[in-house]
Amino acid sequence: MKSFIGCSLSEKFHSMKKPHHFRGSRCMASATLSARGIGRRPTALLATTLRERQPACPVPQAVPSSIASKPRLSYVGQAVAGGGDGISPDKTTYGSRLEEATGGVLRPPTISRPDTEFETKLGVQFVEGREGILITELNELFEKVGFPRRDPDRLRVALENTYHIIWVRAAKQSRLARQIIGFARATSDGVLSATVWDVAVNPAWQRSGLGRALMERLTKKLVEAGIPTITLYAEPQVVGLYEKLGYVRDPDGIRGMAFQRRKKEKTGLLTRAA
Repeated sequence: MKSFIGCSLSEKFHSMKKPHHFRGSRCMASATLSARGIGRRPTALLATTLRERQPACPVPQAVPSSIASKPRLSYVGQAVAGGGDGISPDKTTYGSRLEEATGGVLRPPTISRPDTEFETKLGVQFVEGREGILITELNELFEKVGFPRRDPDRLRVALENTYHIIWVRAAKQSRLARQIIGFARATSDGVLSATVWDVAVNPAWQRSGLGRALMERLTKKLVEAGIPTITLYAEPQVVGLYEKLGYVRDPDGIRGMAFQRRKKEKTGLLTRAA
């Protein structure tokens, strides 16, 4: 019998018991053992054993609603929110600060840049109301910012039932320029509460101040209408912007919930409609 000292590296390697990760797949390891006559089993039994050893496939998890993953924010005014410094109040001071804002006079946000500056420097205009909005262009804007494309007929009805809409278009219209550059809307009962939805700015125009300008003007309109409760569900990466405008996160990380049709049910409805 050869000793390990007198063996070549190749002989040493083949004489050692190899760990599992050197053997390749389980099928290759079993085939090698069977070929050597070691641990030979009937084919059916071998296949059953291999199936039992395979790791179980992960169970698909339900995809949460987009609203459920977004923190909810409420407008309390810049003075109450901390002077616009982007610092969210903790739950120990949230109640008193919110009561101070809603129990007294809720101040609208300051318009940091006038409309004339945007028209002069960027060549864009702010428009209120749904007149002039083309559904196809609005859907294109939604797709560019990662929002789902909406059914045109349903989106048209949604706009008709929206409390207030503000959007941005190029000051000089042309066939080559897309008309809708930015968009935001709010639903409301007109008295007690309002919710901001679909804030979107064309990626080519982002970081130009249009997103802030849209929110300043939309929030100002809602506050001046006497609506005491204004909320929105923000993407996590833009929470800081809303906090600077006077919105604060609800305590304990409250998020929204949404009831939606299941995917199979939606597919069935589309099939029947076709």
